[in-house]
Amino acid sequence: MELVVIIYGIAWLLSLLTLLYIHFTEKDKLFRRDNWKLSLFVITFAPIIFLVMLLCILISCIWDKKKDGDVKKEKEIEEIKKKQAVENFKKCHGFLVDSAVIEQIGRKLLNINLDTFRMPEELQMKVIGKRIPTVEEKILYVLDKIQLLEDYGLQLEYEERGIGGRTYIYVKEPNGNLSKNFLDFVIVDDSPLGALQVYFLSKLWHYLPMYWHGYYDRRFSVFSKDDLLKIKVRSRKTRGERPLKPSDIYEEGNDLPEEALACDVTPKVTRYEDKYYVSCCYWSEFGGLIRELVEIKIENNKVTEFLDANREVLYRYHCGIMYQLV
Repeated sequence: MELVVIIYGIAWLLSLLTLLYIHFTEKDKLFRRDNWKLSLFVITFAPIIFLVMLLCILISCIWDKKKDGDVKKEKEIEEIKKKQAVENFKKCHGFLVDSAVIEQIGRKLLNINLDTFRMPEELQMKVIGKRIPTVEEKILYVLDKIQLLEDYGLQLEYEERGIGGRTYIYVKEPNGNLSKNFLDFVIVDDSPLGALQVYFLSKLWHYLPMYWHGYYDRRFSVFSKDDLLKIKVRSRKTRGERPLKPSDIYEEGNDLPEEALACDVTPKVTRYEDKYYVSCCYWSEFGGLIRELVEIKIENNKVTEFLDANREVLYRYHCGIMYQLV
């Protein structure tokens, strides 16, 4: 609406200036006594539109300032919630799900190869009717503490946007609409395993097919020290005086240093008061070894709160690759 008023006002001003120019440069004057209606129309309404335009800009500035203040306040409230979640997690003693169970569920989920649609052996026996289940059905089969509302379905969509692409997780509604807010449509067991599986489903997109700049968000799951031993990193070579390419600066195929291997990467699920806390580790080529903490609240088998509370860098690392615009 603001843009329309601005364009309209500028158009009127240009019209007024054009008419004034013609009036003072042409022999046949526009603002003659017998043409007073045109004169009155132009002279009266052009300034009014201009004033409306200025008023609209003023209101817009005030609104934007208020909006910025609201955003800042929301961020401050969110930061307070995150700090409180970290403190609550520290107060927890003992963990509600065995780390071996967490690892088993996580590996089953990640073993569904979405590039080749390979099915793990334990899922090959799961047949729906007389057909092989879809990838989405296999995901929900592994995450057996989560169900979708009746007539709703999970749907994965690979999309390229601008300078990269990744796979998005949607819920397909009965009317055919796709919703990104898939947690709004799930029914979850109010249990530690239910909270864990909500976490897995929410973070699954980091392990799905990506492209180009999308790889900045790619993760590799870390459930135990064995996973750390499989990670290979690039070490820096000695820099020369000339500008070097990343391939000149880094050497491939080195194991993680002892500093990283000594980190505690045990996955944890616990509860404080009415909220669950899931803490798992992952490896990022653009961040290193990171422990993530998520706060989840489940009420009446619905996820009512999901907060990314903290990301603690246990071992900092960057692979040296920067994706460029071409």
